[in-house]
Amino acid sequence: MKFPLSTGQVAQRLGVTEPRLNELVRKGRVRPAPPVVAGRRCWTPEHVARAAEVLGQGSANLGDGDGAVTSTT
Repeated sequence: MKFPLSTGQVAQRLGVTEPRLNELVRKGRVRPAPPVVAGRRCWTPEHVARAAEVLGQGSANLGDGDGAVTSTT
C-alpha cells in the first residue's frame, strides 16, 4: 500500500465517514494531526493506527488496499 493516504481512503479502510475522522483530528484524538498538503490531509501508517485505536479497532492492519481492515486485538 502506498502512503500517504487521503482522509477518504482511511475512512473507507476503517469503515467510518470522513466527517468522523475529521472530528477526531479537530478534537485532538489523533495526535499529531496528519499534515495538510495542498489542502488535503496526508495520513501515515502511524496516524491510521492511532485513529483505529481511538475508534476501538485496536491496531489496524491496513491490508493490501482492498478496503478490508482487520484488528489485531
